[in-house]
Amino acid sequence: MLLTSSLFTNLCALTPAVFVIIVLNKYLASGVTATLVSLTAGAIIFILFELALRTNRSAMLVDFNRRYYTPLIDQVKVLVKTKPLTQDQTLAVKLLVNSSNASMTSFVLDWPFVCAFLLVLIMINWPAAVITLVFMLVVAQLPRWKRITNSNSEAVQNIEIFMMGLLTILIMSVGAYQIMSASGLTIGALIGSNILAARAFQGTQKYSKAKEFIQQRDMAENTVRKYVKGN
Repeated sequence: MLLTSSLFTNLCALTPAVFVIIVLNKYLASGVTATLVSLTAGAIIFILFELALRTNRSAMLVDFNRRYYTPLIDQVKVLVKTKPLTQDQTLAVKLLVNSSNASMTSFVLDWPFVCAFLLVLIMINWPAAVITLVFMLVVAQLPRWKRITNSNSEAVQNIEIFMMGLLTILIMSVGAYQIMSASGLTIGALIGSNILAARAFQGTQKYSKAKEFIQQRDMAENTVRKYVKGN
């Protein structure tokens, strides 16, 4: 159910890019107002579907996490009366409690479809796809860089904001040159490419953070299970 929901959610996420491309390439050429109204109404319906699907998927993930972690947390509550927790065990329990209310796993479920955005981008504007891929590879390494340099979250966020701005500038600059060089790239395709690139970059950014969170959660779960088993 979660994978099916992720599939339809990310198909709906293509709506803004497709809408921009069609409006700029078709409507501006024809000038038929009815076409614009129909496209706008359809696009709004699709992004409303995306919102509903994402909300429903988050609720499913939270419910799944609670059913998985609550029995373990309940065991700890019983044992702690006779067997005090160490500081590390206390932190591990708190992380599991927070995990039971989190839906960050959705970012991992989105990852295959983030890669699909890149494939779509290759078909529309391959130079933009190459630039986006480089930025995706770099942003995926930021959590590791954070651990190595002991940087804080704010420093990482500042770098991500800088990279997002730089990505847009590079794609628009290269795209503008392509248009002026009569390469066949249209203005609509250029702007749509920029939207897809942003979605792929942000998806990679979320995936790398979710992956780090899941690793910490798994370590916390192992710590708590050892406590429950008496090891």
